[in-house]
Amino acid sequence: MLRKTEKLAAAGRLAASIAHEINNPLEAVTNLLYLLHNHPSLDGEARQYAEMAQGELARVSEITQQTLRFYRQSTRPTHCNLSEILDSVLLLHNARIHGANVEVSREYQPTEDLLCFGGELRQLFANLIGNAIDAVPRSGGRLRVRVRPAQAWYGDKRAAGVRVTIADTGSGMTDEVRLRIFEPFFTTKETTGTGLGLW
Repeated sequence: MLRKTEKLAAAGRLAASIAHEINNPLEAVTNLLYLLHNHPSLDGEARQYAEMAQGELARVSEITQQTLRFYRQSTRPTHCNLSEILDSVLLLHNARIHGANVEVSREYQPTEDLLCFGGELRQLFANLIGNAIDAVPRSGGRLRVRVRPAQAWYGDKRAAGVRVTIADTGSGMTDEVRLRIFEPFFTTKETTGTGLGLW
């Protein structure tokens, strides 16, 4: 178990290091495309291609930033917008969502920002959404992501909060599996799962 945990920690450090290194050439290419886009000798069609390239490069840059945020977690809670966190996680899973032909439904109601550890919530949502994509039928399924205001009661005191729902059209879990989802190293994915996501 210790060896497995250390391997995962090393993989996390490696991913953060690679994302950091990728950022440097990304910034250079972004600047070059900006100069090219505004070059007077460029015709309209070429300028449109340069603009499209800038958009795609911005997506790559966002993915590397998200990878860094997974590893660099803040030691203090900050105010975060849960809809924005969920959108960033869905962006990370965009290729898998399209590859699995998953239809995504986003239902975001306006909510107050939440005082939380954004990196940890991002990691939690990434695991839930990743599991949902794995669970839906290969012929195409649905993933529903919902954010809405909620309330919790503590005795006679009421506290405002936010309710997040992530639902899919997969086959679901047995009672036995449901009881063990937060248990470290428990997985139903055999060779592809570590059992440490939700834990």
